[in-house]
Amino acid sequence: MENLAGKKIILAEPIYGSDETYDFIRGTGCELIIGPHVSRPDQGYSEAQLIELGNEVDGLIGMSREKMTKRVIQGSKRLRVITKTGIGMDHVDVAAATDCGILVTNTPVNRLSVAEFAIMEMLALTKKILSTATHIKRTGKWREDSTTVNELYERTIGILGFGGIGRQVAKRLQGWDVTMIAYDPYIDPKEAESRGVTLVDRDTLFKRSDVLTMHLPLTDETRASVGKREFQMMKPTAILINMARGKIVIEADLIEALQNGTIAGAGVDVFEIEPVRQDNQLLSMENVITSPHSAGFTFEALRRMAEHAARNTLQAVSGGVPNMEYIVNPEVLDAWKAKWAEGVPIKTRVR
Repeated sequence: MENLAGKKIILAEPIYGSDETYDFIRGTGCELIIGPHVSRPDQGYSEAQLIELGNEVDGLIGMSREKMTKRVIQGSKRLRVITKTGIGMDHVDVAAATDCGILVTNTPVNRLSVAEFAIMEMLALTKKILSTATHIKRTGKWREDSTTVNELYERTIGILGFGGIGRQVAKRLQGWDVTMIAYDPYIDPKEAESRGVTLVDRDTLFKRSDVLTMHLPLTDETRASVGKREFQMMKPTAILINMARGKIVIEADLIEALQNGTIAGAGVDVFEIEPVRQDNQLLSMENVITSPHSAGFTFEALRRMAEHAARNTLQAVSGGVPNMEYIVNPEVLDAWKAKWAEGVPIKTRVR
């Protein structure tokens, strides 16, 4: 392994499989700085502190608490790589990083975990797992009309966003005898068809879906893009599953739609405000399954994220180019190479 003495990496937030990953990073000779969020989730860095760090370290590994704003990025003169443990990049100003010649990478290796979670929610809501369990515990009564459930067989599953996670959902629903439709303006229809999915327009997706599962990033285009209009188009028996970002959905409109019977139920892993406030009405609704933004938090996925985050960062800090699959802003590569590249490969993997 090449020696990276003199290089510094800041771990801004905890990553899982940490002891092994810490040893791996330190084994290169690179100095690893442990940020306050690792041991104290209630503490973090201000913009000024992040700028100070950006002038002291070569790489930053984080998840979502540390906001890499345009001001932070422009002030970080030494920082050469920002690594996200996970997929979503809504806390990083990628355009500013690109302008400043900073490489941004992520670790989209929890797609399978999120897809499994989405399918679990489809089944749990269709089969009323939580409400029937509560029924028998709370009332002591046996079967009655309220405990009658539905099949997923021959239902229409709508996928809003047909990227990596949406495709994993489709793959795992093969053989379930469901009809799969999707909306994604950036996907070739032939690509979707090859996976047993028909692309439709956005309104058709909301109108036809018995279960609509969301797997799209939070951007200016998608922010607050699902609200009263969309819910009114949906079937009163339909289920909405949000495994994407809370701010894509107008939460007040979702609550109203669930209370009024405009839609039948929802699986909510993400919220407008996180951590979710305990007075959020979604937490107390019997036709809603809530979880703490944990769809991708399997032991297996977290180990993969830790490994790839370390490898991406060390590769970039060494002057090498990480695997292209994990580079968020490939358009920066020419400028980045001219500014940073030293040609030192990092080949060792965390085992």
